[in-house]
Amino acid sequence: MQAKKLPHLICGQLTVSIAIVLTLQACAVNKRGAPTPDRVVEQYLSALETKKEHLMLDLIPENFNLTKEVRTKIDKIGGRKIQDRQIVYTKPKSSLWNAKIKGFYLDSSGNKQKFEDSIVLEYQNKGDLKLYAGRWYLLLEDRE
Repeated sequence: MQAKKLPHLICGQLTVSIAIVLTLQACAVNKRGAPTPDRVVEQYLSALETKKEHLMLDLIPENFNLTKEVRTKIDKIGGRKIQDRQIVYTKPKSSLWNAKIKGFYLDSSGNKQKFEDSIVLEYQNKGDLKLYAGRWYLLLEDRE
């Protein structure tokens, strides 16, 4: 009697294991964006400071091609450690935020230079799964 139940038990456990693996893979698929606006801003600033385009491109939604804009932004203001960061968010829409970033950096002579930048963050929540909380993305240009 027990031998007849064993294949059903193994098959049931295997089905549950496959479902768990597929669920975890589905959650891990979206590596773009960040879970919070603050994380987007921090990764954006890190990409600027280190001049690593891929860090910034990972924040941009897949359906946007902003490689040229990212390269231009990094070439223009990248490679400097931004200090005394102040970030002010304005929210023209609940899913669209503007971030004004201020601070300073030291130029090659050691003099303080003012740093000011403005970026746009967008919240996207795809799907009906309650486990999927959505992500914040970088759009770069101002939208009001």
